[in-house]
Amino acid sequence: MAKGLVFGVTNAIITMLALITGMYASKVNKVGVIAAILAILIATPLSDAYSMYMSEKANKPENAFNVGKQAFISQFMLQLGFFLIIVFTPNLFTGLILSYIFGLITIVSYAFTQDSPREELLMNLSGIAFIIVITYYSDLLVHKYYKN
Repeated sequence: MAKGLVFGVTNAIITMLALITGMYASKVNKVGVIAAILAILIATPLSDAYSMYMSEKANKPENAFNVGKQAFISQFMLQLGFFLIIVFTPNLFTGLILSYIFGLITIVSYAFTQDSPREELLMNLSGIAFIIVITYYSDLLVHKYYKN
């Protein structure tokens, strides 16, 4: 069952931080970001949970439903948190900073509840930071070369 939870937490944080960062970098307005997050909030937890269910069903059918359920719940709840941050902040920059803080607190808290080694936590944070930086600069280039 932990497999679905770990996947959901990690995927939700990476997906949302990369999405919000990329949209901020490409100068999308707040309404556009809210619409994109809402689409992700609906589609990603369902599709990922189903994928986890099917994968687990091939290996351990008795665990499949619980793995899929945990993937869905953890991912949906975290992504909902990011959605609410963006909706209720006065501007996208503030929402972006609060999303980084929320993501960092979530990853660190989850690592401590799982007694993860410090090296593993640092590796995960480094990987997330790398993905966010790549997303930011990629979308900056998109905005630079494809703006109106």
